[in-house]
Amino acid sequence: MSRPPTNDVPPAWPGPTAAGLPAPPSLPRYTLPLAFGLQAVVSAGDGLVLIALASRVYQGSHTSWAVAAVFLAVTIPITALAPLAGLLLDRLPPRPVLVAAAAGQAVVALALTQVAGIGPVLALATGFGVCAAVLQPGLGAIVPRLVGPAGDASQPDQAGRAAQARRARITRANGYLQAATWGGFTLGPLLAAALVAAGGTGLALVGVAAIYALGTLGLCVLPLAPPDPPAGQADTGRGGLASQLSAGLRFLRQDVDAGLLVLVVGVMVVFANMAVVAEVAFAESVLRAGPTGYSMLVAAWSIGMLAGTLAGGRLPERRLALATLVGTLATGAGVALAGTAAVLWQAAAAYAFGGLANGLEVVATRSFLNHRAPPQVAGRVFAVYSGVLFGAASLGMAAAGGLLGSLNPRVVLFLAGGGGLVAAGVGALFYARRHVRVARSPQPRPTPDPAAPAVTVPPPDQSEGRPPLSPASGGRPPTAPPGRADRE
Repeated sequence: MSRPPTNDVPPAWPGPTAAGLPAPPSLPRYTLPLAFGLQAVVSAGDGLVLIALASRVYQGSHTSWAVAAVFLAVTIPITALAPLAGLLLDRLPPRPVLVAAAAGQAVVALALTQVAGIGPVLALATGFGVCAAVLQPGLGAIVPRLVGPAGDASQPDQAGRAAQARRARITRANGYLQAATWGGFTLGPLLAAALVAAGGTGLALVGVAAIYALGTLGLCVLPLAPPDPPAGQADTGRGGLASQLSAGLRFLRQDVDAGLLVLVVGVMVVFANMAVVAEVAFAESVLRAGPTGYSMLVAAWSIGMLAGTLAGGRLPERRLALATLVGTLATGAGVALAGTAAVLWQAAAAYAFGGLANGLEVVATRSFLNHRAPPQVAGRVFAVYSGVLFGAASLGMAAAGGLLGSLNPRVVLFLAGGGGLVAAGVGALFYARRHVRVARSPQPRPTPDPAAPAVTVPPPDQSEGRPPLSPASGGRPPTAPPGRADRE
């Protein structure tokens, strides 16, 4: 997956792109279609490499712990390196950083074809995680630069219309990009099956290298608009390294809505990924549907997710936070309903509903962060979001592995769905109470502390009653496979 201000952008470009999105004249018309294709290519590589690595270590060890170790070797660096990866994305031009990350994955894949043994494979698999720690958040942070630059602030009426149209394009672009993610990640395992059958895991890893090399070439030519000019106080890099690394966390603490959504989604991902582990045993031992039943559950979720991402791209900006909370609630409900199923088709229908809600939530959350995070800290904000997702997914799968030793898979699905329902319900309650309280008692804007580290929070949306937030406040919020980690 992978992302000098200008002031000469008209309100909107009337010509549609191939995907149906309006494109500003400052970028070539092929920009968004190319970005969608790149997203699909990189996601296909992600799906292919996970299957290839799992097959390689299992063939050499015939132990399940080795397979789990491979997944952890890929996902742990994404969480552990999130602050550093975000700082790189914010401090350096994004194109060479993303190109280097994609090229690094191609080199690692080629190196894997030359080694044997669990130790060397795990060490090189960690290299995939290191590169993905940059590539995953980087492709989310550059979305605003794929739809064109901001409007001219010297012409308020024209700039207001241009900004509104541009923000709608960002949300819609996120919908298509996430649909491309799911399309690519569905294609990846199919490619893995064909390549492993034709020439073993070595051929599959050569295919991984070829796919990431193609992604590298695409990133080299992907047009990007100049970054938006800073709104208000810019993060100019003042403060020590620790302060700069934690800027994404501080932003999510200052922007209460953004921090709350990331926290709620992260908790939901922990529980939802318990279902990722439990659904195998549920399909095969409870529903007696065998591997075919498991495949149908995965396919139902994927189809629902694809539909949800496309629908999410049509969400109005003022509904994004609500869509995240409702989508999280409905995702948990879908998993819990699957646990009540007596036959396969009932479980598949519940999974399709859960996937639809999950897709809506993914697009809403990413678009909300695109709209709220200032360009000077966007990389670090998306790195935190990505780190939370992958860390939560790993925690959920590890917890399910322990629970399935003593609990029926149906019970684990109930726990997974119920946990998501509770997380969404509590988050919605806090969100509603805070906005009602702010609407009744508007707060005066606090005076910023001039000595505080410079992290910008976007202006409050008065239509939703968001209070002004002090740049002086600080703290920390509690965001593999791109879609299932998003169950996010």
